[in-house]
Amino acid sequence: MTGDLMDKVFGDIKSKKKEPEAISKDSLSSNALSDDTLSLNEIDLKVMEEVIEGATSKRRMIGVWDPEIAAAMQYLKSTKPRYSISESAAGWIKEGLERDHPELIKKVREGLKDHNL
Repeated sequence: MTGDLMDKVFGDIKSKKKEPEAISKDSLSSNALSDDTLSLNEIDLKVMEEVIEGATSKRRMIGVWDPEIAAAMQYLKSTKPRYSISESAAGWIKEGLERDHPELIKKVREGLKDHNL
């Protein structure tokens, strides 16, 4: 896509974006939430099993498009012998997950251990 076309597409999306509605205290009460409501304190074991199966049966990659990160990582790769962009990125992502989602990463590690990984 050309820059003009991308600006038009994303400009349209931004212009259609609505401001979030305020959430009342009553709407957050336990009585107002259904059984299907996602809880940040609970991990969906079915989804966990699916993602563990997917991650262990196929090569999964994470891509990030960011010129600042790309330039810095390419610089390090060009100036440090045997520097691995993948290893560095994986380490930083793991640190972030451990900090921001400790229970999730704990369950993932348990699931991977069950798959002998």
